[in-house]
Amino acid sequence: MPLPTAPIRHAMSVDVEDWYHDGGLAPGAVADERVEANTDQLLEIFAAHGTRATFFVVGEVAERHPGLVRRILANGHEVGSHGHRHRHTAEFLCAEFRDDVRRSLDILHDVIGVPVRGYRAPYFSLKAGVRWPHDLLAELGLRYDSSILAIDRPPGLELVSPRTPYRLHNQLWEVPVAVLQLFHFWHLPVASGAGLRMVPPGVLRRALAGFERDVGAGVFYLHPWELDPGSPTGPGRGRWILRIGRGRLAGRLAALLRERTFVPICEAFPGLD
Repeated sequence: MPLPTAPIRHAMSVDVEDWYHDGGLAPGAVADERVEANTDQLLEIFAAHGTRATFFVVGEVAERHPGLVRRILANGHEVGSHGHRHRHTAEFLCAEFRDDVRRSLDILHDVIGVPVRGYRAPYFSLKAGVRWPHDLLAELGLRYDSSILAIDRPPGLELVSPRTPYRLHNQLWEVPVAVLQLFHFWHLPVASGAGLRMVPPGVLRRALAGFERDVGAGVFYLHPWELDPGSPTGPGRGRWILRIGRGRLAGRLAALLRERTFVPICEAFPGLD
């Protein structure tokens, strides 16, 4: 008689940024800050379903809303860094990148009083084989990164890096977000708020089941602004895609949380230390 297998525990992650951090604020405009209310709504959804997550917090958000970061920690979630100014890594010189990450870590430590172990670059802008950003993350005392997509660009026909956590050259762990296979040939990062908003639930459920069969546990991610139909998106062509399905995200997220177990990254993959 086969032994019973433990249920898969996926990792849930949240990139705590406001709507304008994604390039949505026109030059000279004054931001309508909505991150605190949106993140509190997400905390309520997680609490209702016994879900705990890793929250990668932008340093500017932690600086302006320290009470929010303390509530995240008090609810049993892990706090990680999403950089300080939410800029693409390619916009930084090495010293600027180091200073940006260090400032976010200093602010988070001042707010919550515990070390931060994980980092996620804005826009998943760290790339496989580019060593210097990961060397700086290791120098700053971080234990893992969650920034490298396993595909070169969506939709990916081929995987370019592993879909499970792996060691980088400097012993830093890379913990990629889950890239699911759709229609037998597309690989996409749809284990996400965007996937829940835009992909039919049955299609997403089948893709997730295939990932569980082939890979095991994966990392989901979403943003607080995705729950907010009234949030602006700012100027720019193609930004309409950021608005699709926001009104149905809360319900679809709740359904997913009822079907699957989610914990912070450090618990889903306990060997990261």
